[in-house]
Amino acid sequence: MKKPLVSVIVPVYNIKDYVKACLDSLVQQDYENYEVIIVDDGSTDESVGICDEYAKANKNFRVIHKKNGGLSDARNAGILDAKGEYICLVDGDDRVRKNFISELAHTLLDNEADVAICGFNDEHPEKKVISGEQATIDLLVGQENLEVVAWNKIYKKSIFVENEIFYPVGKNHEDNLTTYKLLAAAKKVAYTSKSLYIYNDSRAGSIMETSKKEEQLMAREKAAEEAVKYFKDDKRKGLGAAAEVSVLLSKYAFLDFAVGKKIDKKYQKEMLRWLKKNWKYYKKNKMLSKKLKAYGALSTSMGGILYILFRKIKHER
Repeated sequence: MKKPLVSVIVPVYNIKDYVKACLDSLVQQDYENYEVIIVDDGSTDESVGICDEYAKANKNFRVIHKKNGGLSDARNAGILDAKGEYICLVDGDDRVRKNFISELAHTLLDNEADVAICGFNDEHPEKKVISGEQATIDLLVGQENLEVVAWNKIYKKSIFVENEIFYPVGKNHEDNLTTYKLLAAAKKVAYTSKSLYIYNDSRAGSIMETSKKEEQLMAREKAAEEAVKYFKDDKRKGLGAAAEVSVLLSKYAFLDFAVGKKIDKKYQKEMLRWLKKNWKYYKKNKMLSKKLKAYGALSTSMGGILYILFRKIKHER
């Protein structure tokens, strides 16, 4: 029986020094039925010619040349153009193992899941199959990169299209604003313990390399606040509760980095004020861990002095 078609979407923008390695890793895939959609997002360097070269040399590769619109816009263009029943997203400056598609497809199909997740670099998730609801809760409460990032996964295309879930154009940290919606739309999510994706964390200029810590924290905070609104009327009450915990965690992240002097000290006072004002509501949340309850008690009494001292000791170790 012929395996189902998998569409691999590769956004490319001015990465001439990296894109060949990425596309070579996709040429070498051991899965027998896949297409690669290279989305040239208005590149002005030699990436354009490289993309055309690979599309000409490989029958299952094709290129979309479009006006620059950013990573989200490029991903969305590829998703809408994809012919496959399943979708993988691969950033053009990264690489994948030879069995990236086959292992993810095997994990998804054998478990009748809607999303499958693998490890990347030295990250190896636990092999398991859980509900989309539980995967979403784990993401919101844990904020682990394995869950948040878009590119170490295979998805049913219908998860995007039928639920009208696309990446927000014009915003950085688009994964934070999108992945929780995709997991929540899935009935089942399966994990393989294999690390199949090679994230390039050394490239100067990459988003994850150069983003300011404040920008990252703001993106996390915004994603948490949007998740609360998104799940407000969801009948699965655990999702709303988890989203509220993620808001609380985003505030503590700001506070901890301010105490550790890694961001502006102003956030220390700002977050302590927010916690004092809102803790009475949040401490009722049944998903709060014992640790978070203790943090709440420390940070909302005596002006937060005990919490600050505790965190400073942790930072100095």
